[in-house]
Amino acid sequence: MMRIGYQGIPGAYSEAATIAFVREQLHVEIDDERLEIISYDDFKPMVDDLVAEKVDRIVMPIENSTTGLIARTMDIIRYQPVLAKYEHYQPVNHVLWGLPGADIHQVTKVYSHPEALTQCKLLFDRYPNMDPVAYIDTAVSAEFIVQKDDPTIAAIASPRAGDLHGLQALEPAAYDESGNMTRFLVFERYDNIDMTNTHDKIMLYIETPHEPGALAKLLQVLDVYRINLEGLNARPIPMKPFRYGFFIEADPSNMIGDLESLEKILKALSTHIQVVAQFKQNR
Repeated sequence: MMRIGYQGIPGAYSEAATIAFVREQLHVEIDDERLEIISYDDFKPMVDDLVAEKVDRIVMPIENSTTGLIARTMDIIRYQPVLAKYEHYQPVNHVLWGLPGADIHQVTKVYSHPEALTQCKLLFDRYPNMDPVAYIDTAVSAEFIVQKDDPTIAAIASPRAGDLHGLQALEPAAYDESGNMTRFLVFERYDNIDMTNTHDKIMLYIETPHEPGALAKLLQVLDVYRINLEGLNARPIPMKPFRYGFFIEADPSNMIGDLESLEKILKALSTHIQVVAQFKQNR
């Protein structure tokens, strides 16, 4: 049986991404008896279960088109024996949900995940009577306002989350930007790295020596190999104040040479290197 984990509850965007991955990449339906989809309250236990082989794959949000890198998930997969082999872009269409019969002008508090609240700032400009309240998850926020049964509170969540809980759409387009999307990676346990140049994308996490020009030297190697740099994000190194590691995303499809020789050079220029992802671009 294939076991796949995601963070959240039914109605979460992570659930939608998981369903899409199952249908588009595994070509099965979610009720297939060969498949078990497991929801988690938090990302860390989910990664731990993948490492312990209690699940086969996990679906993790890593970047949003509006707010950028989702650092808390990327930080968790550092130093772990996991590798992403698939990506999925999930449309994010935030809706402001209230109880049936609620009036948007009477809403004083809006609950949602901090990322979702950040993606709906213009909503709060339009309705200054509303205060954003950070909560666990978008779908859990929808569940919460049902439990509270208070018409003065609302939630920002997905269309599916509101429908599942019988809520009323107070603002069907609560988001700041149309076309808002979250990128998910599907991680497996690390087994082996494919060193052939058959991938549209690779993602590395690298820590460099604490000396002038260390990162520049590393990036020059990518240029020599004609690898197209598509993303560079710095993250603090645990237990090393003001030292940073770097998530590097690149397209190696037109590279000169091979990934194996590239990895050897990068290892010589770094104090730590981890291949985070190798996949065909899914856009």
